[in-house]
Amino acid sequence: MIGTLDQRYREATIVGAGIAGMLAAYALDKRGFRVTLLEQKSRGGGLIRTTRTEHGIAESAAHSLLVSEPVRELCGELGVQLVEPRKESRAKFVMRDGRLARFPLNLHETFNLARHAALNRSAHSAKQDVDAWAREHLGDSATDYLLTPFVRGIYGVQPKELGIAAAFPFLNLPEGQTLLNAILHRVAKRTTKKTKKVRAAPRFGMGDLVDRLEQHLEERLGRRFRTSERIEDLPDAPNVVLATPAYGAAELLQQRVPQLAEKLREVRYTPIVSVTAFVERHALDHPIHGTGVLMPSREETKSLGILFNSSSFECRVTDDSRFASFTVMMGGTAHPEWLDASDAEIQQAIKLELSNVLGIREPHSTVIHRWPQALPQYSVNLPAVWQKANDSWCVIPGRMLFGNYTGQLSLRGMIESAAQLN
Repeated sequence: MIGTLDQRYREATIVGAGIAGMLAAYALDKRGFRVTLLEQKSRGGGLIRTTRTEHGIAESAAHSLLVSEPVRELCGELGVQLVEPRKESRAKFVMRDGRLARFPLNLHETFNLARHAALNRSAHSAKQDVDAWAREHLGDSATDYLLTPFVRGIYGVQPKELGIAAAFPFLNLPEGQTLLNAILHRVAKRTTKKTKKVRAAPRFGMGDLVDRLEQHLEERLGRRFRTSERIEDLPDAPNVVLATPAYGAAELLQQRVPQLAEKLREVRYTPIVSVTAFVERHALDHPIHGTGVLMPSREETKSLGILFNSSSFECRVTDDSRFASFTVMMGGTAHPEWLDASDAEIQQAIKLELSNVLGIREPHSTVIHRWPQALPQYSVNLPAVWQKANDSWCVIPGRMLFGNYTGQLSLRGMIESAAQLN
């Protein structure tokens, strides 16, 4: 979140009722602000929704989230039931040489990783990308088979497209510090605080959280929650929160702060295709347990990763004895062409991917979600956008930018940011 509220006024207008806008509206209403929430679409929630089928649920975006105290508090207040992963299915995999591996490095590569982490001291650079940083502090094998699949699975990009300062600021090590020292310090700090975040999912899907939040705001705000309303200029209000994507904020700021608008247009977004496949149990060559598998670029798979939905959480399918559910993530900056592929082409690719990776013979049915601008890219240039916002429009109290491009990509991070509004 960029900017501060003008505390002299207890009213705020929020533009955009995606998850960021609704979270901001919820937090400010809870603190006694008179909130007006404006959205050009007919519904709130943005990308997050849950499709309900006869076989189970299909998530359009996020499938789960880390549960910190603000997350737990919000879900409790809205009546959202959270379920933790099944204890027997918490294993995470990375594909290597066509096989699923819990830890994809051999003994020599592991020793090389430890050597890099212990010996290579940071040469601080605000413009360093994640790939360059990782090859210095982790080595080539760990970069290719540990970091790259993680980055592709979370951000949909290659490590060279991310900036350390933007995406992983805790890895932006002080001059002369080694990665090993930083890790030991971080572990000690967490142990002292005794804080542990667990991953969980709403029992009835992520859409349940969005729907309950939207319903709560409709009841609380009444006519001040206005959907299907096109906003072409900045609202005249003492506190304005622009909770649109960066390109939407750029349009609203063009006339008043053209230099900031230009910077905001530089924020690139990654295309993602999310496909949930329902599979009959008899189509599985063997039981599949775990949370999912991530794909390194070197494996040349068709997907970025596969989530094992029904293995991870209960209530993902209508009949656990008959069906299993998987979500295949495709596209990203490496393969944006999947966005324009036909349903038949995607379904054929999914069939081959599930067969090659998991030994699944034939999906029973699929649900396809396409997002041309799914995720903002946390590039080396993104901190300059934040700085420009802080130095221009947001320097004035009552002028704020809030979204998954302003410093917190995850839903958990946005919930925590909104909870700090006062």
